[in-house]
Amino acid sequence: MRALVTGADGFAGQWLVQSLLQAGDEVSGASRAARMPLSTLGLGARDVDWHSVDLRDFDGLATMLARARPDVVYHLAAQASVPAALEDPLSTLSINVLGTATLLQACRTAAAAARIVAVGSADAYGRVESALLPLREDAPLNPNNPYAASKAAAEMVALQYARSGWLSIVAVRPFNHTGPGQSTAFAAPAFASQIAAIKTKKSAPIIRTGNLTACRDISDVRDVVRAYRLLAKSGTEGSVYNVCSGRAVSMQQVVDELAAIAGLHIDIQEDPDRRRVVETPVLVGDNSKIQRETGWRPSIALSQTLTDLYSAFLRDRG
Repeated sequence: MRALVTGADGFAGQWLVQSLLQAGDEVSGASRAARMPLSTLGLGARDVDWHSVDLRDFDGLATMLARARPDVVYHLAAQASVPAALEDPLSTLSINVLGTATLLQACRTAAAAARIVAVGSADAYGRVESALLPLREDAPLNPNNPYAASKAAAEMVALQYARSGWLSIVAVRPFNHTGPGQSTAFAAPAFASQIAAIKTKKSAPIIRTGNLTACRDISDVRDVVRAYRLLAKSGTEGSVYNVCSGRAVSMQQVVDELAAIAGLHIDIQEDPDRRRVVETPVLVGDNSKIQRETGWRPSIALSQTLTDLYSAFLRDRG
């Protein structure tokens, strides 16, 4: 099987590439960066055919696709930071919406037979009524920040290409996921990094956080990329799938679990700069559709994910 992964140098992208390589697939990786910090992939990066290309460059994408000849395209590339989207919404919309449309049109031209897994975001659901929780795929989309809006729009573009009969596409709405290698711009690794610094006596026993009352559905990235691979094989064309644990935990619970893993008592200071301008209080999904159609179920407990995340930061701090 020949697979092309956009955003292959990203957090989930590197885990997906690693999973594909372990399965014996031929992997091409696309990224905007010419040189990539591949902390998760490590030496495995040598087995990838890398392409440096902007998602909005139709000719560059078409050339890459003609060379890679993929059976499956996993589209993960995106501007994925909510704060960055709030700072520069136009760039986020350009990369995530126009970039997705350009990639799909290039696929239509140069890789029309490929199966495409279009990775969106559960942030597209936005702020919803509690009666709708846990969210099924038919819940209304109500994005409440520019990043979420861009992912909702990109998904609509992908579904249009599928429903027009132009490409074989499965759309995915992953909920929050974490694991080793994730940037400290995100909550769980930000907590884990600070706690590792405290454990190694490189910081006072205080961590700074955003809003800890927010509740999120958190999966392990390794389970999430396994879901992407199953959907490439068994997902229904033109359909949308949640990838989630089906259980919500508060950010306070995440901090408490990480502190317990480290064996520490810590003080918490809320940092106004870490709070979102518009916050979604609770986001939890229903994963019955993907379970029913592919057999996928999350297999890694959150406690294990957080242990692995903390341990990775502890190793880095030596």
